[in-house]
Amino acid sequence: MNSQSASARVDVSIDGHSIAASEGELLIEAILREKEIPHICYHSPLMGPIETCDTCLVEVGGKLVRSCGTAISANMQGVVTDSKRAKDARAEAYDVILGNHMLYCTVCDNNNENCRVHNTALALNVQHQKHPFTPKPYEVDMSNPFYRYDPSQCILCGQCVQACQTVEVNETLSIGWELDRPRVLWDGGMQIGGSSCVSCGHCITVCPCNALMERSMLGEAGFMTSIPKDSLNKLIEVVKDLEPEMGYGAIMQVSQTEAKMREKRIKRTKTVCTYCGVGCSYDVWTRDRHILKIVPLHGESNQISTCVKGKFGWDFVNSKDRLQRPLIRHQNGFREASWDEALDLVAERLGAIKQEHGPDSIGVIVSSKTSNEDGYVMQKFARVVIGTNNVDNCSRYCQSPATQGLFRTVGLGGDSGSIDDMGAAKLVMIVGSNTAESHPVIATRVKRAHKLHGQRMIVADVRMHEMAERADIFFRPRPGTDLAWLSAMSRYMFDNGYAKLEFLQKWVNNVDEYRKSLDPFTMEYAAEVCDVPLETLRSVAEEIAHAESMCVLWAMGITQHTDGSDASTAISNLLLVTGNYMRPGTGAYPLRGHNNVQGAGDIGAAPNTFPGYQSVTDDQLRAKFEQGWGVKLPNYRGLDNHEMVEAIHQGKLRAMYLAGEDMIYADSNANVVAAAFEKLDFFVVQDIFFTETCRYADVVFPASPALEKDGTFTSTERRIQRFYQALPELGDSRADWKITQSLAQKMGASWNYQHPSEIMAELASLVPLYAGCSYQPIVSC
Repeated sequence: MNSQSASARVDVSIDGHSIAASEGELLIEAILREKEIPHICYHSPLMGPIETCDTCLVEVGGKLVRSCGTAISANMQGVVTDSKRAKDARAEAYDVILGNHMLYCTVCDNNNENCRVHNTALALNVQHQKHPFTPKPYEVDMSNPFYRYDPSQCILCGQCVQACQTVEVNETLSIGWELDRPRVLWDGGMQIGGSSCVSCGHCITVCPCNALMERSMLGEAGFMTSIPKDSLNKLIEVVKDLEPEMGYGAIMQVSQTEAKMREKRIKRTKTVCTYCGVGCSYDVWTRDRHILKIVPLHGESNQISTCVKGKFGWDFVNSKDRLQRPLIRHQNGFREASWDEALDLVAERLGAIKQEHGPDSIGVIVSSKTSNEDGYVMQKFARVVIGTNNVDNCSRYCQSPATQGLFRTVGLGGDSGSIDDMGAAKLVMIVGSNTAESHPVIATRVKRAHKLHGQRMIVADVRMHEMAERADIFFRPRPGTDLAWLSAMSRYMFDNGYAKLEFLQKWVNNVDEYRKSLDPFTMEYAAEVCDVPLETLRSVAEEIAHAESMCVLWAMGITQHTDGSDASTAISNLLLVTGNYMRPGTGAYPLRGHNNVQGAGDIGAAPNTFPGYQSVTDDQLRAKFEQGWGVKLPNYRGLDNHEMVEAIHQGKLRAMYLAGEDMIYADSNANVVAAAFEKLDFFVVQDIFFTETCRYADVVFPASPALEKDGTFTSTERRIQRFYQALPELGDSRADWKITQSLAQKMGASWNYQHPSEIMAELASLVPLYAGCSYQPIVSC
């Protein structure tokens, strides 16, 4: 976010036109709102000015200045961008750049109208170059599995270094200016493959040319880029020989024509990451089924950041191991079947078990990696078609404790603010989360604020990891004792006059009772129980007490303990006691694991709540869903996924329909789970790969990943984001909602959703949490 967005508004004259701007805003941003101007080394306000290329030079009050490094002020004199002096200066600066970069755009994989070096050549109408190109004496570095660096094409603009040092804050890249021929260095001169690079890909995103490029692009993007290297070099030499006589104009026209031709075969589709819960959004570039690259486009959650998984982890989509046809158990293995045969078999068997043993003899497990629409249809299938509340999702293992703790204290089981708040907080406390590895893009926000903006950081974890190394205070509580020190912190606030009593009186119930419950939790008690020095705990408490604003981030280092719900409750109570709710830069942030684990809870994949956390035992709420769905619904809580496994062993649960969850690996006792699956009368698994859990199935349905369907995900900050189908469904695989609807139809339901937007419309009509939500307003989220 632009730090000057709230500054005073001023008018600045640009080429004789009055333009509204913010005082302190970079001049180039105001100019770009009015017209295009070259800016090779400037990427965005987030990256800030680097001032190495000089292609954005303009005149201000008769003086040449870099527009990327000039802040707008109330008394700024007139700006002239198109004077001869400014144009000549920009042309000279660009010619110097060409000494480090060979223009061979037509046969370059980066000739996709997004290369700022190429675009500047067109904008400046470059015909010849005075500074001859000389290659650097370094080999192309191909040691990283995901991208390569070509030193001879590198213009030394420094954007990759800026991204690594101050945006991602991985601090791997630098430029070896002391070398005879400077180049970008990884850890001072290591090969990329052996360096501390985490392959987040941010350097590639901001590189203004082809020096850094995804290996998945090489030889794939252009019409002639797959030509063998020797032949390609000969073509380049022929073209370069023509340049002195013909000039670059005609050559660039050929490149432009070839770039336009690429547009017809390269598809760019807005999607949302399917790994963790951060909710990174970006464009995926595809050519037929080949995934060329991922391009972040200033997403609300990730801005222009990515991590190795979101940037490069898409090979699974086209894996040869993908399930492509339904499978039916046959003798000692499986055989392929048609959809009609597989659906008929499942409908017949589930129907018979329901008839003989009752609807509660069947359980349904919803995936937290599929879309909101997929999950909604599946939980509706359980309740409407089967007639049971035996429905759950994998957040039972990890995030339900945090959800319960937040419901106990503030009435809503999700993040209380946004990812922006994490970066804006004066103090961030991280408890039981290896954020840099599990949620790397969120970690970049914290690392950036901590490094550049004076944010303080406290980390409580049993392990020393990157965030712990960076922390101002790091301590290791004995595993399972977090409740003790968290409660001691709250008592310390009351005992020492730090509690925000006015806030508590206005917004919080049962304060006196809560304060009395803290009596056992002295600092001395916490120090002994947690095996943490008393001085350390007091230092932590003083940091919290004096912080202007605080966010707490926590994850499975707490939630998977037996007292995870209570520890999560203690975190939220500490935030209430210190008044760290309802203000910017404050709040509770249970970092969600899967990409749609928040959405899976929101859409009702739980045994005790309908969509929107509406209780199944509330007569009025249940009546609303009965009217909306046209059926009578059970008025009692169903089984969660742990209880389903127990019920199978007890002979009460006879069949299960499970989507996108490898319970053999996810549950705490694989042998117990596997033994349960062996006892089922009938087991249906729906997934994109043949997992360990699939081995126990009677029927396996082939589903489709996010790139092959439309839908929405809900991120850890509760942001509902639209993603679009980039590829056709592979083989005979189908989107999850299509599979579940087809099964429901086979079992007598008259469902007829034609598109996920219709599912979202139904969800919004029944759930206040989604009221007003439709595909139209969230199309560009």
